[in-house]
Amino acid sequence: MAQKISLTGRPTSSIQDYGKYLAFDMEEKGSPNAPKGIPFQSNAITYTIVLSLKQFNKLNINQEEFSQRRFLVQGEPCLDIPFEQCTGEIGVICMQIQEIEDKGKEKKQTKQIPKKGSRAKKQEESKPLEESKQEQEEKPLLVPKGTKDWMSLDDIKVPETFLQFTPGIAKQKAVEESIEKNGTVDKPIMINPETHELVDSYSRYYVAKQKKLDRVPVHY
Repeated sequence: MAQKISLTGRPTSSIQDYGKYLAFDMEEKGSPNAPKGIPFQSNAITYTIVLSLKQFNKLNINQEEFSQRRFLVQGEPCLDIPFEQCTGEIGVICMQIQEIEDKGKEKKQTKQIPKKGSRAKKQEESKPLEESKQEQEEKPLLVPKGTKDWMSLDDIKVPETFLQFTPGIAKQKAVEESIEKNGTVDKPIMINPETHELVDSYSRYYVAKQKKLDRVPVHY
């Protein structure tokens, strides 16, 4: 019988999208208790959780909010996860995942809410919209992991098979949020280095085209 494992905590990495399944890292401390007389130091262990797209969709949480939530994960340790996808010390195939209440976060948010009519609230409401836009423009452009080069969208050739369908709303929304937050798509677009033909990541190309990005990160 396979060994079961239960983990609680927040994700310590962004979600990696592999099509029909997703992966993210979660950190949890080992047991602080040791037999008397034996020197022991409890170190945190990083787990790479692999879950299906169906499991993620049931949570009804977008990828940007995901890392800010707290979860209970139940699953089985697995040694067959590809090395490039398992960045943690131990891989875990997720059997069940559910969001759990984070009381500490709620208390912190309650303390930060200004009283009605306070000076802080008035200053926030009077902040010009132009200033907010300027702050967004000054944010440094994120370079997604795996980026080999930057390329103009006009230089990427899209096969007819991709153009015949429209990416799902959930995928479009995730890419849009990355562009708004980081200035570019969340992961590089896969292309053929010789022909510059799109191989994968049509959802990212589609949204980048709609957002009229000048250039995008690519991977060969």
